[in-house]
Amino acid sequence: MAGAYPYPPIQNKGYQTSIELARQQSYSSKVLTGKKRPLDQEKQPVEPYITLRNSAGQAVISKPRQTIAPRKLAPGKIIPALPVESSTQQPQDATSLDHFFSEYSQREVAASTSKPVQNPLLSLTHPLYDLPASLISNFANLGIHEIYPWQSSCLVRKGVLTGTRNLIYTAPTGGGKSLVADLCLLRRIIDEPTKKGILVLPYVALVQEKLKWLRTVIEGVEKRTDEGCESVRPERGWGRNQKQIRLAGFHGGSSTKATFSDVDIAVCTIEKANSLVNTAIEECQIDKLGIIVVDELHMLNDENRGYLIELMITKLLCLPQHTQIIGMSATLSNPELLSDWIGGDSYRSAFRPVPVEEFLVYENCIYPTATSKDLFRTANQLNASARTQTSVAPRARIETTAHKELESPSTNAVVSLAIETAQNDYGVLVFCSSRQGSQNMAVLISEAMPLRADPDLVEKRLDVLASLQALPNSFEQTLSTTIIAGVGFHHRGLTTEEGEIICQAYDRGILKVIVATCSLAAGINLPARRVILHGARMGREMVGPAMFRQMRGRAGRKGKDEVGESYIVCQKPDLEAVAELLEAELPPTQSCLTPERRGMKRAILEVIATNLATLLPAIEDYVRRSLLIQTMPETQVLSMLSTTIDELVSAKMIQSKDGYTYQPSALGSATIAASLTPEDGVFVHADLHRAIQSFVMDGEMHIFYLFTPIQNALLPEISWPVFRTELEALDDSGLRVFNAIGINPSLVNRLVQSGASMPENTHEEILRARIYRRAYSAFQLRDLCNEVTVHRISIKYAVPRGHVQNLAQSCHGFAAGMVRFCQRMDWGMLAAVLEHMVDRLKAGARADLLEMAQVTYVKSRMARLLWGNGFKSIRALADAKSDDLVPVMLLAKPNAARLTGEALIKVKRKLSERAVVIIARASRIWERQQVVDLEE
Repeated sequence: MAGAYPYPPIQNKGYQTSIELARQQSYSSKVLTGKKRPLDQEKQPVEPYITLRNSAGQAVISKPRQTIAPRKLAPGKIIPALPVESSTQQPQDATSLDHFFSEYSQREVAASTSKPVQNPLLSLTHPLYDLPASLISNFANLGIHEIYPWQSSCLVRKGVLTGTRNLIYTAPTGGGKSLVADLCLLRRIIDEPTKKGILVLPYVALVQEKLKWLRTVIEGVEKRTDEGCESVRPERGWGRNQKQIRLAGFHGGSSTKATFSDVDIAVCTIEKANSLVNTAIEECQIDKLGIIVVDELHMLNDENRGYLIELMITKLLCLPQHTQIIGMSATLSNPELLSDWIGGDSYRSAFRPVPVEEFLVYENCIYPTATSKDLFRTANQLNASARTQTSVAPRARIETTAHKELESPSTNAVVSLAIETAQNDYGVLVFCSSRQGSQNMAVLISEAMPLRADPDLVEKRLDVLASLQALPNSFEQTLSTTIIAGVGFHHRGLTTEEGEIICQAYDRGILKVIVATCSLAAGINLPARRVILHGARMGREMVGPAMFRQMRGRAGRKGKDEVGESYIVCQKPDLEAVAELLEAELPPTQSCLTPERRGMKRAILEVIATNLATLLPAIEDYVRRSLLIQTMPETQVLSMLSTTIDELVSAKMIQSKDGYTYQPSALGSATIAASLTPEDGVFVHADLHRAIQSFVMDGEMHIFYLFTPIQNALLPEISWPVFRTELEALDDSGLRVFNAIGINPSLVNRLVQSGASMPENTHEEILRARIYRRAYSAFQLRDLCNEVTVHRISIKYAVPRGHVQNLAQSCHGFAAGMVRFCQRMDWGMLAAVLEHMVDRLKAGARADLLEMAQVTYVKSRMARLLWGNGFKSIRALADAKSDDLVPVMLLAKPNAARLTGEALIKVKRKLSERAVVIIARASRIWERQQVVDLEE
């Protein structure tokens, strides 16, 4: 055709993004704008529908139409730069650009993901793996029919599957790390039914996610036991079949009553895993531990929690019997050092089942990079071009827009890239630096999202909204405006239930975009076709190299995407810092027992308090087995040990008569029993000792204060006007409590009037600030236990609902620790007083509702409403019908009166599903109570 644009038509196999098509050419920086072609003319697009609503709120589906315009915003289009060899040629009309520009889509036939080589060892049925048929079938049902070559290389190493050899390995995010550890863990438990396994994960969300996965994997899988074997008889309350694998989760706020003896596999947070190991050593049951798996092993470098991993592993290395240790991470720079430490093998893999393309977005231009060094070079060239006015050729450009909300190039780029992905039915993750920033970006994307959803998808999104509306603690109202457009957001300000609903909707394809803080990258496994980083900051600080790689590593979804794309949208002030961050090597994993990290004190106190090592030579052998000895001369390590022992003796944590044999003092034993550091143990001891001398018995405020965690990370910033208001509203007993703990009303008034914050520069100032933060949090705990909803507390104290919920969950574990502390100190009366309040704290209700609060979903205000409407016992709930409970449950919704029409029907349906669970749970509890009564 004369005058045709000199490029071949788009392939008929599928579609390509503007980036993908442009990738095949050489480019100059000259731009030719034109309209983007819709989907291939040879394939007619599915006509979308729009859902309209009448005055009653009922859905009315209009007739299909081709395209629905954006509701408010129109971001800039992504326009590929012209190829170099054709930069001087101009098309005769705009339609001739159709052969060059295309909508975002994925190739449908020509797969870009390499397939594993057909090899017998890649099949899970291979005799070398010796897996039960039921386990293989469960994996197949989950879509796992074969493993990757690198996974096979790990598993076939001598002793790895049989449990006699330790292993440290690293592989990229999405490369299949967890499967190797899962197979090792399950093989050990299946083959040796008397052994137990511990799986360690850093975050509660990961523990919960892993529990769901493992329950599916082990369904119907039995341990290989000899008939009539008594050693594997199920223990109290667990399992009807002695061959079944018993699984439980251990984390802060967990309601499980299981112990180490009750389970075959314990899935734990770091703190709970260390506590389980300590308990097993004290009770002489540690010989039952056959394997421990530590995921995210790079957490060894974490300043606040990493030393617990090192302490736990070092204790296991000191035991006479072998416990297999498996460690893995995507961001380990020195696995060889760690494998030398544990006496095992190391393995590195660079394999990704889905290849990932990386891009830098700067000043509305997109620059491709094949490696981090390329990106570093590109960023430096861009920095230089700002000074020399020379140009670095972009791969594509993003048009500017007239909308004021999108006048920032970085904001415009993020919205444009997200919209392009979502319009073609693929998932996208956007990472922002703050909670408020993520919500604002989600709103912008939702306002720019064309309403091209079909009726079924709209119905599913309305169903997601109904699930949020049915939550007992209300929900973030901004979500009601973004979800309909297929956009959600996720940060730690949301409650656990909100986060789960959003993530599940995204994973099912109902939501196409999630805007999140970096906590999502670390805490939840949600990959996407396209990952967009809106800068590289976490708050005001730049993120570290490990977190940066984790966020970028979420690009590419195995089984759903053939390629992943990672975009770093950078502003001029951060360009150099981002370039340095991308070029930076991962920090080496180091011991947390060094003097500046202060882990040595707790390490020595733990081994003495658990009686693992009480003689000086045994204690010296312990530190020789630590990671510290791998990087520091032995003489220096032993000198540190001597200093540490002297400090513990001086702090009255340990005692010795001859300088050779050491025993824990009551304070040292109490500190370890409560899972505290020596420094925190001293602080808590002083707090409780004051309480014994002047405990305020005619109120509850003193107990709430003692139950408030002391870690600053769990305590909110104080709103001083609110603090003063609550302080002035205290009765006489409350004022005596605050006077006893050292609260100065005059100081509070000065801070309110000046608007200043409390100084925290010296050690004394830090301790004082901790007391005031704990007091502020104690107000919130008091309200929770008096049936004030999380939603109202969030508003009253100006803290996110997610923080209130997290505080309540953290207090469960801390309160139990305070009870154990008092018991070890032989303060029986104080322990009894505190223990009585623990149940109220868990229930979030007054004493008269404790029995009902055992039932799932029956907590706080919900329990009180059920009580007030005649359901005053477990028996009454067990005998109820779901239709009887729904009207009462609806009363707990803050905005229930505003619900009408279809929205009200959907919420009632969700509440009915919860009512069924309530009745079923109440029936089980009632039946168990009847059995106990009969036995008595």
